[in-house]
Amino acid sequence: MLSILERMNPAVCLGGSLSSIYDVKDDVHAVTDSDSHSQGSSNNTNARSSSNGHSNNRKSSFSCMSSPNCNSKYQPDDKEEPLPSDMVLQSLSRTVPDLLECISTLPPTAVANGTPQKEMRKSIRECNTKRTLALQKLYELTTKGKEYNRVPLVCNTTHWDVVGVLSKALLVTTSELDKQPKGKPSVDEDRRLICWTLNNLSIPYENKAAIALGEHSAKLVHALTMVIQSNLPETYLCCICLLNLTFLADAIRPMIFYVPSLYGDGKPPYSPARSRSSASSHNNSPVGKTHNTSPLSRSRSLRLKSRSLNGKNLWSESEGRISEICGLVLGNSSSLIRVIERMMVTNAPFLLSTVQSVQGEAIRWSCGFIRNVTYGGEANTKDGKVSGSTGRQGIIPNESIEEICILISQTEIPRVMVQFVKDSPHPTVEWTKDSLEDICLGAMCNMAQWQSSQQALKRAGALECLEKIEGLPGIHGYRARAIRCSLGALPMRFG
Repeated sequence: MLSILERMNPAVCLGGSLSSIYDVKDDVHAVTDSDSHSQGSSNNTNARSSSNGHSNNRKSSFSCMSSPNCNSKYQPDDKEEPLPSDMVLQSLSRTVPDLLECISTLPPTAVANGTPQKEMRKSIRECNTKRTLALQKLYELTTKGKEYNRVPLVCNTTHWDVVGVLSKALLVTTSELDKQPKGKPSVDEDRRLICWTLNNLSIPYENKAAIALGEHSAKLVHALTMVIQSNLPETYLCCICLLNLTFLADAIRPMIFYVPSLYGDGKPPYSPARSRSSASSHNNSPVGKTHNTSPLSRSRSLRLKSRSLNGKNLWSESEGRISEICGLVLGNSSSLIRVIERMMVTNAPFLLSTVQSVQGEAIRWSCGFIRNVTYGGEANTKDGKVSGSTGRQGIIPNESIEEICILISQTEIPRVMVQFVKDSPHPTVEWTKDSLEDICLGAMCNMAQWQSSQQALKRAGALECLEKIEGLPGIHGYRARAIRCSLGALPMRFG
């Protein structure tokens, strides 16, 4: 009997939430456990989490994990050992190339001479069915229990290009929206499978750099941005993918400052990180020679080398440069930060209800993305190792964090985050870890550290909102007092 009790998880037996089942850190960077996806519907987020203190669906599509130290309290004795890498590659080599070829194959778009329309419709249906089946099989290679496939699928680019194929397929699903009847967008099975697969692949730290800074990173971020911009049911999955990638410090700046290509030619997007060399070559060019240039310099597909030049940081040169960066990013309505801002404002009414919705989850995980990119992290992580308290790999300079806070402070995001806390329909006892209210307080706490973003929080009414909860015990009252202290409402004796 004792051995049986030891194998049981008391949190599960007592109907605990996911927060009580998992040792969740402050930041969530892995959220896919889509074993129940086949039974999902358009009205179901397939992701029951700890936002309201209890879970109504135990087969959840959200599995909140953080650092490598975050493991389930219940570890089964028959846990599978990872397969040798050569066996994994041999197994994947027999299936992945054919799956990617099927996913890349598009249905015929024109009626061939002499082909009846009935036969054409049949061939289109067969092609779509095969593509969906291939996406399903590829997704199953990345699910829980087969984590050993995730790194080879992304990093073994000599044999296949999973990220590139999935990014292109995700863009195809958004390009077909114009052909659908107007109204409430429906769940697209292909798009949902693509997003689930990308989420699983973005979890390992080995994959984050290859995905966020690799050859197809521009195409991927563009595809994720298009889904969020269209406010599709899969928006929350795209926000989670962005959240996962920003646990790599080097990926934060390319993500938050993302601006799509101004030429629309499918080339890499532009980054506010304009190098001195490109600016110098432009200024010293012959007078009679014309250039097809733009105010922004090309970012080389968001790769790490676009981040610096000759060992000097290109993101924090002067206040005038910061102002220019904000103007270029915020002046483009298709930039990632503007798209997320509009989505949060549009979906805000869904948070007035206690019923969980895909729109509410999209807001929650977009706020998680904001919390991630505004957190400076510790400076004691060495050699790019993972910080045990935050789950972040690498260090991002405080100057860059301040620039990000300046950028966000010029949007509606601080106002809506304060509003989410102020108008929360849940009592404070239900503000569990990684609930919307908990995430917003964490993001506000990050932004309150900088004078540039303190005024934005004051204008948003943070002082009045947090005054009601600063007396509460626990982390929420502590954060409220810390924010009000930073904003000058409390004496500096706090802490």
